[in-house]
Amino acid sequence: MSQRTDYSLNHLRSVSTGYVALLIVLLAATLLTLEAIIQQVQDGLVATDMAQQGTQAGATWGLYIGTFEWFAGMAVGALAITGYIRFNQLEQYQMVARLSNIWAFICGLSAAWLIIIDLGTPHRVLVILTSWHETVLHSPLAWDVTFVTTLMVFTLTMLVLSLRLDFVKGNPSLPIQTRILERIVTIGATPKEVPKLEEMRRWLGLGLLVLAFTAGMIPGLLMGVVGGQPGYFGSERGIVFLAAGLLTGVALLNLTAGVLRSLFSWRDALSNEVFRGLGRALTLFGFVYLIVLFNDVLPVVTDMAPFFEGRIGEAMVTGSLAPLFWLSVLLVAVPTLLLAVFKYRLGVTVQSIYAVAILLGVWIKAQLTVVEPLLFPNLPAIEGTYSPTVVEWVITLGAMAIALLLFVLALKLIPLAHRDTEVSS
Repeated sequence: MSQRTDYSLNHLRSVSTGYVALLIVLLAATLLTLEAIIQQVQDGLVATDMAQQGTQAGATWGLYIGTFEWFAGMAVGALAITGYIRFNQLEQYQMVARLSNIWAFICGLSAAWLIIIDLGTPHRVLVILTSWHETVLHSPLAWDVTFVTTLMVFTLTMLVLSLRLDFVKGNPSLPIQTRILERIVTIGATPKEVPKLEEMRRWLGLGLLVLAFTAGMIPGLLMGVVGGQPGYFGSERGIVFLAAGLLTGVALLNLTAGVLRSLFSWRDALSNEVFRGLGRALTLFGFVYLIVLFNDVLPVVTDMAPFFEGRIGEAMVTGSLAPLFWLSVLLVAVPTLLLAVFKYRLGVTVQSIYAVAILLGVWIKAQLTVVEPLLFPNLPAIEGTYSPTVVEWVITLGAMAIALLLFVLALKLIPLAHRDTEVSS
């Protein structure tokens, strides 16, 4: 049976007290983050606990790169979701596709921002860009820049193309800010090009899928090519990163869809069937992540592991880093198992809470993945330390707040679905 979705454009027009309060909090967090960035630029990386004495006594990478991996992974996961829905033309999930498209761009932007922050001074970005043609063949940083730029270009192209298609079909009663966006993305458009736009969107969806499962592994692979560094070098790094990205991408969509359904009561555009589909994806990728993590960890905790690899495994499983490692595992494993056992008997709110736990669990493991090897260099009896400073915490949490701010602002500009579309209930 088909029926008209209950999605409305009220979220573009109305401004509630809660929305204003959230906006004020996020803007305050943004200003606090900018103040911390200014302090770091003025004082240099001495404002952090990174790179104090090299890898023999501390971590040269820390929260910034760990959170970069987390954001980049979510961007890849959201990219894959967008591509899958658009290529298979799953109209019932059209709002999920739009949400994942928006989040893919925001997460890619956040990942790029954290690379700039980790460089210490912003002008170093110009050095990377101007010498890219010389360094791209041997510089992991140049490849990171290439990956993030490519991801953002593709996600923005999909967003513009899908909005152009929706606007050409007609979307009544748009507020002024969305009307401006409509005029920009529909320059030269006519109703006759709708079939062509639909085909372009579908095949671009396939392109996004290919990008996610190939270039999407680059941030992980770049760690895998760091030769001579225990805990990094290895062919499985890309797969570990991709598994984490797919899981966090689906978790982010579960959480976002759950919050929006609760706020706006969109029970057709975000129906129970849609949430069952998201729950199945969350369960599947949760098990995939746990299996990949098990295969990644097991070799370094056996007696056959090389000494320096074994030290990392011991610290992670039974040593100083064990509490954080096992917490990260439990935050993913428990929700995944509960989703598998109870399946469709879980409510949307509970599923959203599980998504939060999974996002936190993968974020903790992303920090450990970056920091663990740097604390145990190729020197016997040497163990480094790393304690993030207040500046690092403010900038890292601020990056998350800014990402949320961008999404909250996008809710007042971008329609989340085409108003006249019919969905199956």
